[in-house]
Amino acid sequence: MTKKLYYEDAYLKEAKAKVLEIKENALLLNQTIFYPTGGGQPHDKGTISGITVLDVYKDEEGNVWHVVEDASKFKVGDEVELKIDWDYRYKLMRIHSAMHLLDHVLNEVLGKGNWRIAGSGLSYEKGRYDVEYPENLNKYKEKMIELFNKYVDEGGEMKIWWEGETRLTQIRDFEILPCGGTHVKDIKEIGHIKKLKRSSIGRGKQRLEIWIE
Repeated sequence: MTKKLYYEDAYLKEAKAKVLEIKENALLLNQTIFYPTGGGQPHDKGTISGITVLDVYKDEEGNVWHVVEDASKFKVGDEVELKIDWDYRYKLMRIHSAMHLLDHVLNEVLGKGNWRIAGSGLSYEKGRYDVEYPENLNKYKEKMIELFNKYVDEGGEMKIWWEGETRLTQIRDFEILPCGGTHVKDIKEIGHIKKLKRSSIGRGKQRLEIWIE
């Protein structure tokens, strides 16, 4: 199975690896810093020995495959240089961490157990939570932004650990959440909410989208 260096250190920007297998235009490496699409988080961008990486995905065995622009430049056994687009990755780390903090803020503002998450996602631009809650969340918008930004200013460690096959995360002494994504070390790195938008998506569900500074 591919050694997932992004779990050992999410701040790694470069690494060396060996090509184990080539399947059409995809490379299997012995280790990688490229996060594959999963858990609502998009795959990393970057290059392998100067060749652009187009897609990164995980197979059923847990191996990470790297779809590259030109696989003919590689052969099995090659040692290659991995470089991720750090600005892109770091923004995703910050937004992913922001969604965990938003989870806690919703618990504080709405009351734990009074709301339910119906879906989530994130991109380089924003994070999204689909929420089931009987009242219009615009009523609590300013309070949510104020509390979120207060916690960011205070800062706090984002702890990550494994229990068997499950990867768990916790901000400060807040809720423990299972998550396989990449996160910042301290929530100060997230930045303030620049914009929070609420919209109705029908069937008693509301969408919360956040943009960070």
